[in-house]
This record gives sequence, structure tokens and C-alpha cells, in this order.
Amino acid sequence: MTLLFAYAVLGLFGWWAWVAYFGTGLGLATLWWTRRRRNRCALVFGFCCAVVAVMALLMTGWALFVTVSAPVDSVGTRGVVCGSVVSPVSAEELNVTVVRSEEPVSQSRPIPHSELERVCSNRLDARGSRAAGLALIGLFVALRAAGHIVPPRRASAA
Repeated sequence: MTLLFAYAVLGLFGWWAWVAYFGTGLGLATLWWTRRRRNRCALVFGFCCAVVAVMALLMTGWALFVTVSAPVDSVGTRGVVCGSVVSPVSAEELNVTVVRSEEPVSQSRPIPHSELERVCSNRLDARGSRAAGLALIGLFVALRAAGHIVPPRRASAA
């Protein structure tokens, strides 16, 4: 995992890194599920895991459905409203606005639509990637919570 993290920091990973993360998470979740015995704190820890899982899944929904805006200046109050990951604003409807008022701004030097599209695309891609990561974390923690809450199976004597 440390090697994968180093590749991610350097920006040298591709789609295979996500497969490795998913496989590692699935393996850890499987190991967590197979407990040998139950102690008295298992239900409390399971409840805490369930709360974290619900929060992660709620944040996934928030990341997918809340409107994203992106600044168009490094310093200033102008931005562009990009829409949400689920419902992005079409390229023809992108306008530069004042950040807090959402009203179109008259510009002495207009910003090309291609630049607005690029800024919005980058912002929405990042938000979608975060939503996918949160969904995986939520599902793995929910599996961990179920491992604590569901009573272990008894070995049947045959």
C-alpha cells in the first residue's frame, strides 16, 4: 500500500491503482468479518462503524448532487457555476458570475468558453472521484459494522 501511495503522490498511477485499493479493502473487510469471538464492546464499536458508514454515504450523495462553482481568477470574486456531478451545466450556459450573487458579470476581457469548460470539467471530475472514494469507504465500514453487530455463526456438530 505504501508503494501505491507513493505512486499516487507522484502522479504515476493509473486505473490499476484503484483495482489494487479495492482488492486490498475487500481483503481487509473479509478478514474483519471473520472474527473468532465476540467481546462486550463489539456492539458499541459496530454502532460507531455504522454511524461512520452512514455519514460517508450521506457525504457521497452530497458530493454528487450539490452544485459546484469554480473561481476563474486566482484573486477576485468572479467564478463560474458548473452544476453538480449528476446534473452539470451545459457548455453553452456557462457564465462568469460574481461569487455570492450568481449574477452574470460584464467583462472587459471575456474568458473563452473553452477555459470555462476546462475549469468546470476538472472540478466535476475531482468531485466525482471523491464521491466514488467516499462510497467505497462507506461500504467497507458498513461491512465492518455488520461484522460486529451480526452474531457469529455457531459451528454445528455433525
